[in-house]
Amino acid sequence: MKLLLCILMAVVLFSCGSGGDKAYFVSPNGDDSNPGTFEQPFKSVEQAKNVISKLSTREKKCNITVFLRGGTYQVDKTIVFGLDNSAPDGFVYSFEKWKDEQPVLSSGIPVVEWKRCTTFPNGTPEAAKGKMWEADFPEGISKFYVMFAGNRRIDRARKEGFEILPMKPIDFNVKSSQIDKNKAYKASKSMNVYDDEDRFQLKQFHFKDPQKILKNWDNIEEIEVGFAPVPWAMNILPLEKIDFKNNVGFLSIEANAPPGAKLSHTQPWIENAIDYLAEGTFVTSDKNKKIYYWPKGTIPEGNLVVPALKELIKVEGEVDYEGSTDIPVKNLKFSGITFTHTDRYSWKDDHKGWGIQHDWDKFDNGNAMLRFRGAKKCVVEGCRFTNSGNSAIRLDLYCQDIRIENNLIDYVGHMGILLCGYGPGTKDVNKHNYIGNNLIHHVGQVITHGAGVFVWQSGENTIEHNLIHHVPRKGVGLCGVRMPILEKKWCDFDEGSKTIRWAEIEKDQKKRNIVEATSLGERWKQLLPYLHARNNIVQNNEVYRALEYLADGSVLNVSGAGEGNIVRNNYVHHIASHASGVLRTDDWQRGTTFENNIIYMANISGIVHKGYNHILNNKLIDCSVKEYIRFASYPDEEADYGSLIQKNIFYESGKKVNYYRESYRASEGISLPPNCKTNQNIFWCKEKSSDAEKHVSQWNKSDIETESVAVDPKFLGMEQEGFRLDPNSPAFALGFNEIDFKEIGLKKNYPADYLKLDVPDDGRKANFHRNKKDAESLYDFW
Repeated sequence: MKLLLCILMAVVLFSCGSGGDKAYFVSPNGDDSNPGTFEQPFKSVEQAKNVISKLSTREKKCNITVFLRGGTYQVDKTIVFGLDNSAPDGFVYSFEKWKDEQPVLSSGIPVVEWKRCTTFPNGTPEAAKGKMWEADFPEGISKFYVMFAGNRRIDRARKEGFEILPMKPIDFNVKSSQIDKNKAYKASKSMNVYDDEDRFQLKQFHFKDPQKILKNWDNIEEIEVGFAPVPWAMNILPLEKIDFKNNVGFLSIEANAPPGAKLSHTQPWIENAIDYLAEGTFVTSDKNKKIYYWPKGTIPEGNLVVPALKELIKVEGEVDYEGSTDIPVKNLKFSGITFTHTDRYSWKDDHKGWGIQHDWDKFDNGNAMLRFRGAKKCVVEGCRFTNSGNSAIRLDLYCQDIRIENNLIDYVGHMGILLCGYGPGTKDVNKHNYIGNNLIHHVGQVITHGAGVFVWQSGENTIEHNLIHHVPRKGVGLCGVRMPILEKKWCDFDEGSKTIRWAEIEKDQKKRNIVEATSLGERWKQLLPYLHARNNIVQNNEVYRALEYLADGSVLNVSGAGEGNIVRNNYVHHIASHASGVLRTDDWQRGTTFENNIIYMANISGIVHKGYNHILNNKLIDCSVKEYIRFASYPDEEADYGSLIQKNIFYESGKKVNYYRESYRASEGISLPPNCKTNQNIFWCKEKSSDAEKHVSQWNKSDIETESVAVDPKFLGMEQEGFRLDPNSPAFALGFNEIDFKEIGLKKNYPADYLKLDVPDDGRKANFHRNKKDAESLYDFW
């Protein structure tokens, strides 16, 4: 073995000396004054990166591999790869693990010198006394939101029990003098306030507090309140003060909508108050630079760390934000590295207008463990992203031909993978990226509207063969800026308003002699070329147990994006949430195709249909018995008819079912079955075939589904058989194409070591009631 290693090292050193490929070594036990050899490695990735950047132009023209030896690398400053770290075209600079060793990048700083508390801050629970410990903030740390014990995040103390009172949204055409602004507000279509003068309503909430959860804390600016102002978004914002006489709480940062704008099934909570310290939780005092912790054991764990950073590595090119041309960093590869221990991000005073759809994240924001901002032809392969307070990976602004594959993303605080291009305009440079064969689960652990994969203003990407499960909201979302935002050129405080590149749009439309259309729907179509989340392909993914926390939404969702998106050959199953549907084309969306998908076992509709979008050759099996397809509309929707709903199989294993249902009619432009080309579909109700026959017969009377049939499609089996059809199935006579179940999900080459770390069942049991009982309600927003 030693002889083999010596031969290998001789080959490496010889090739370095002869102008061939080069190799450097880094070890937590190394020294940055070393030459970076196997025997004398560097100590930091930063040093290896700097050494490569100082090579001559001739020396850089080769493949260079930086091998990271096993162990933890404490990163106290974000490692930034700039243009001088690019590899020339035709070559790759790779930062990867050495053999089977496991390098870990962590910004965690150890918390030491814990002392059992003998004096206690005001409000300390009696139960905590004698069990509570304290420690000083590590040197250089002034604030943090999360703490870790090795590979486990410690919960921050929180308490539910008070109620945020509803604020009724009123049409923005109503005069302000007619509105009681303690109980209602003039609402935008996004649910934000409409007028600038009403922004004070974003920083206050009216409450009931019979348990007296809220208090007049001395350190109130360190206390946060978490709440869902609308069912689809979560805010965690610092308190400013509380008026107990009028029962009004005040926030120091604006919410994305007035608290209570649309009540959620989730409950608001107070966070980081010493009064609610409980076993296994911590609180911090920024003023005193103290951590208070009640461990589950008798003493604090020996591996407690707090994060110093939000970003571990940033790959950043030369970004000309106002201009048309960015220069990307190119040809870097990161392989086999674990990223961990980063902090949660928080909103800033000026965040309004910079939020991407529904403020689910912030535009061009440094809140991911690995961030690309101006990059091309880079690879992230076989890495693990785990235990963070924020997101795993971001692709911001100019990002093209980035490959993210064979990774494990688990227990992260916010997004799994975010692609975030430029706002609407002519600068369309976030595209042609590949997100494939990744295992993504338990994201959104801190910010609970996090998605598995989220794509905003980014197009022509392929998202395939991923396994995504146990996520609080979306599995995969494709979106952009919706028309009601684009209509308000005067507004800079609604979602995405500040990202819109109006000068580019106006110049381009003038060049193309575009005359502004008179109708809202036609103006929207004129603006579709500036919505860059188009022509994406989402295929062969398996997703289950999504929409686990917040309401509304769907597992695979397309909303306010461009045209040409295709969602196909996905298997989405076991969805137990209080939401809209499994697949959905949401507001201001057209030209999307859902085809060859298998949807199985859901308490919600299989598909939500709005606008001009197509539903072809799908298998919908055991969805909500009240609606397999929900036909809905959105405010100001104009008629856009002709959607294809054809060659689908609707299969109910029980004895009653409602296949099509008209849901919220927010406008008269709703696209219902008579407005679509619905035909050649199979409907079946296993325990009561007459129920399916009744539906088809009724539709036929209205000249709908005239070539569709109520007949057993003849499945050979359900999940265990891949939902295969008998070769003699009547579906084939109608033109149905079989869906290859074996091609869905992770590929066989997915890393076995990571697959062993999967948690397919985290112990939270779900009630798959499928709305069989009238007591089980459907989620209808409007």
